[in-house]
Amino acid sequence: MYVHPFPCYFTWSQKPASAPSSGGGIGGLTLAVALRKLCGSRIKVDIYEAAQAFPETGAGIGAWPRVWQTMEALGLAADLSAISSSGSNGEIGGYSARRRPRGLPRGARLLSQLQVGLRTFHRAQIHSVLSAHLPLDPSCAAHFNKRFVSYATSPADPESIILTFADGTNATCDLLVGCDGIKSAVRGTLFRPQSNLTNPVWSGSVAYRSLVPRETLLNVNPEHQSLEHVVLVSYTCPPSLAPNHFISYPIAQGKLINVVAFVTQPDGEGTRYDGEWTREASKEELINAYAGWEPLVAQLLNCVEKVSLWAINTVPHLPSYVGERVALLGDAAHAMTPHQASGAGQAIEVPTYCSRHFILGSLLAHPHATRQTLPRVLQIYDNIRRPFSQDIIRRSRTCGMLYDYMLSPSVLADIVDLSGVARDSPADDLARRSSTTQHLLLWARDTSILDDRDKALRALDDALDEEWTG
Repeated sequence: MYVHPFPCYFTWSQKPASAPSSGGGIGGLTLAVALRKLCGSRIKVDIYEAAQAFPETGAGIGAWPRVWQTMEALGLAADLSAISSSGSNGEIGGYSARRRPRGLPRGARLLSQLQVGLRTFHRAQIHSVLSAHLPLDPSCAAHFNKRFVSYATSPADPESIILTFADGTNATCDLLVGCDGIKSAVRGTLFRPQSNLTNPVWSGSVAYRSLVPRETLLNVNPEHQSLEHVVLVSYTCPPSLAPNHFISYPIAQGKLINVVAFVTQPDGEGTRYDGEWTREASKEELINAYAGWEPLVAQLLNCVEKVSLWAINTVPHLPSYVGERVALLGDAAHAMTPHQASGAGQAIEVPTYCSRHFILGSLLAHPHATRQTLPRVLQIYDNIRRPFSQDIIRRSRTCGMLYDYMLSPSVLADIVDLSGVARDSPADDLARRSSTTQHLLLWARDTSILDDRDKALRALDDALDEEWTG
């Protein structure tokens, strides 16, 4: 059987003008790298970027063990290991079982030195590694200053897609992959006019983000846990404090400490956020949001200089991530809260991106992937990846409520068996939350992206065999 090669075009981090760039593009770039390594020049890739160049800014991101399998399979592990700040193979999740440090206020819970199996990176550095593995040539071209507006099926060729850009130009392709963010124009076209599926909604939370130089924190407290570990601090929400939680961890080979401080308004979930989604914030605003918190938090917050505030918006559950010749990836498909280090559009988004792109890249590299079989290929991708990623959306939301002490013991018991933890002491409460956190994160350790890939490829073989024999 002769397999006809087909061009593959996908949009790249097309951020609307009202949304400042967060250093995006990792999702689309990972897909491009996967296609080049798996397909060579058999598939032509055109990357359309709204900016003048690929952005290389941002803060901290993380990768779970199943994502690291993707990086190893794509030959990226060595270069990424050189820029990773951690890579513990210890327990997934879990609250610190140690006694509370002296001076920790009543009601506070220190969740420190978590052995989460999470490798942490600076976004700009991981972007540079991916870019280095993508030599641009005639089979992989990048087009800048191309803000995607909409697409349509070609009247002359139903197997082709016509792309329209803001500058009035057009392009054609066989497959359009939308990696264009939470305000995705590709999603807007795919589900037009269903505004309930195209418009993002607020999660009820905002996150203050900052990077602190290691030396600055060392001068304040040379034994601060954030210098070496993932640190998560939460409160039981006394009336004087909002349901907040705070997370920090080292990135850039430990040279920087990534700080993410959450503030939640529970009744804001599902509404439209009133204000800029991303803006600069003052140090005083951040410190006031965490007034009265324990010394480890105060020490780190006093070290920050430049602060940004991010409204954490999400995309409603979509009935599909694909059309006949269109696929959605990253924030465009599943923008979620960042509480499992698995979302898109926030500081820690790489796991879902990379896992999903590897599945799609492998399917497109399959010998049976042709212009004629593309709709079947995309449907298999959707059948496997959408249920999984939407389950992570649910788990991430639950984790956020857990960290903010918005889940009662009875609700925790519905998630995991807590029969061995019956009392209401602070130690037992900590144990309940530790068990629930570990349960919600087991997928990150115990599932394999390679298994999902193989399942997708078998499904494609079976579907086409059945079609041919039928």
